[in-house]
Order: sequence, then structure tokens, then C-alpha cells
Amino acid sequence: MFSARIIHRYLFLEMLTPYFVSLGVFTFVLLMAKIMELTDLVVTRGVGLSVVGRLLLYTMPYFLVFTIPMATLLAVLIAFLRLSSDNEIVAIKAAGVSLVRLLPPVAALALFSWMASSALAYWALPWGNNNFENLIYKVAQTQADLALKEQAFIDTFPGLVIYINKLPGDGVLKDVFIADQRDQEKQNTIVAKRGKFFPGKSGKITLRLYDGSIHAVGQDRKTAQTAGFDTYDVTMDAGAFVAKQRESKHEKEMYIGELIAELGKLPPDSKKYYLVDMELQKKFSLPFACLVMALIGLPLGIHSKSGRSWGVAVALVVFLAYYLLLSAAWSFGESGFYPPLVGMWVPNLVFAALAVIMFLREMREAPTPVLDKLEALPRLIARLRSWRPGAAAGA
Repeated sequence: MFSARIIHRYLFLEMLTPYFVSLGVFTFVLLMAKIMELTDLVVTRGVGLSVVGRLLLYTMPYFLVFTIPMATLLAVLIAFLRLSSDNEIVAIKAAGVSLVRLLPPVAALALFSWMASSALAYWALPWGNNNFENLIYKVAQTQADLALKEQAFIDTFPGLVIYINKLPGDGVLKDVFIADQRDQEKQNTIVAKRGKFFPGKSGKITLRLYDGSIHAVGQDRKTAQTAGFDTYDVTMDAGAFVAKQRESKHEKEMYIGELIAELGKLPPDSKKYYLVDMELQKKFSLPFACLVMALIGLPLGIHSKSGRSWGVAVALVVFLAYYLLLSAAWSFGESGFYPPLVGMWVPNLVFAALAVIMFLREMREAPTPVLDKLEALPRLIARLRSWRPGAAAGA
């Protein structure tokens, strides 16, 4: 009993370091991609760093829901790779300890990851998504150019269709076209060489246009007027836009109880029903991936005797395959090809079955052809790197 406790503590501590290191690295990599995207808000749109920092904070739960299973897989894989390469697994087996007795520390790490990921998926993820959207719309009340894009027709603001050829930054617009349909008596078409946003009061924003012309057409389509201008102000109701957009939550912003209540209001065969149901299933299936990844990392690590770098590559390939299968399941489930319950759990079931098969074969010390080929691949790559045409000719 004492020796088993020592082994369990030894294995658990062996997994902790790669777990937290990989969790930090994977989360940082995903954050860097988001930081590059949000940097544009600071450089070209003039958004404050505090706002960008809050946006990054709100996206953290989304990243962690994916990086925690990745870290779990890599921690188990690297720990057992190290034990296997140093022949400690052979020594443990020789001492009469079966692989089943190595499961408790792996299960402890997997359960910890599952509980942390579940808490994120149930509460932190909808909280982050909701606050992210609220902050974006709040900033848009005073910085309307956040809702604009270059070379695209935008109907963000009620009664207005806006086209901007270029957005050089600092709230400046170049080559602006606006179709103003807010007046029931006539329709104004405004063309200007440039424009700039100025914040107003009570959710109002002023778009000041320079060097342009207004083309007004009456309701009867028989009268038309054209007038040039040096400056012309278009007042936009950003507050009404924000209120309209935030009338209802997106399914990604809903908690479990809200998702279940929403399902009761929707027709079972509608696309919205499928999206809400998949979001509900995802809150359970993604945390469960922690258990699956830990289970599949165990036989992968025991079987291989390659280095840690190879273990990282294998972990990335496994999780990439899992994510591709999850994306395919999401696409088919969204179209109603099969029930969302099936689609969102297929990746877990497939990888869990593979993990059980590989673990049972490792217990019987039976060869696993796929793993044997993966094991031989690093040696083949090393030979190809060391191969030289002259040496082959001399031989």
C-alpha cells in the first residue's frame, strides 16, 4: 500500500509541471492571435488599452475550455514518455505493478481538469461572451467606426446604408457613400470625399462629411434636387442601434438554464433549435474531453520511447484530429443532418474507444501497428537528415 502511494504521488508530480507549462503556452499562443486582432482597435480605431485588456479577459474562458484538454493530454503523454524512455515503466512492471494501478494519478489530473473546464463552460464562458459583446456595443456608442468596414455596404444604423472605400484610422473615412432613408418624404443620397466621427450626447454620434454633394429624390420619384457642400453633418442614433442589437442574448451568452428554456420556445426542426441544442451539448462534451485526452495519452506515452519534442508533436496531431472531427460534427449538426446530441459527442466516443483499445493492448503487451509506425517515424526522419549522396555512393 505504501509503495503504491509513493508511485501515485511520483506520477502525479511528474505530470504537474508539463501540465501547467503547456497550459500557459497554449493559452498564450491563442491569446497572441487575439492580441494581433485587437491591436487594430488600438492603432487604427483609437480604442483604449484598458478596453482591449478587458476584451482579452472576457475571451480567456473560451481559450481555456480548449487548452485545458490539450494540457491534460500533453501532461500525461510527456510524463509517461519520460518514464518509458528511462525504462521506469519496465521497472514498475517488473516489480509486479500492473498498468491499471497507474491509473489513479492520471484519473486525479483528468478529474481536476474536467471540473475546472466544466466550471468555465457552465459559468465563465457565457459570462465572458456576454460581457465581451456588451463592451463592444458600449464602445460603439461613442466610436461608431468600430461597426464599419472598408468596401462593404453596412446597415448597422437604423435608416442608413453606408459604404466607405477606405478607413485610414482615427475615425476618418475616405470616399463615403450614404443612402439616408430616415425621411419618409424623400430619400437622400450623400457622396463625400472624406468624413470624421464626433461623439455626441445621449447616444448620438455625428458624422461630419467634407467636400461632397447631396442628391434628394422625392417620394413620388418625380422630383430631384442636388446640392454641393463643404461640410455636412449626419446624426446617428448609436444608442438605438445598441438597444436593438442587445434585445436578446446569443446562444453563446446563455447559461445552461437559459439554453434549456430557449429550447422550449423553439420549433424542434428549426435551425435555431439545432444551434441552441449544440451549444448546450458543447458545455458538457468539451469538458468531458479532458477525461478522454488523459486516457488516450497514457498508452501513447507508455508505448513510445521517443523524446519530449516528439510527444508534443503527437499531442498536437491528436488534438488537431479531435478538433477537425468536432468541427465536422458541428457542421452536420447545424444542418440538422443528425441530432446535436449525437454530433457533439461523436468525437469523445471515437477517441475514448481508441484509448481503451490501445490501453488494453498495452496491458497485454500486444503490438499496435499504428503506434509502431509512429514510433519508427522519428528514426526514419533522423536517417533522412543524416543521409548524404556522397556517403551513399562511397558505400
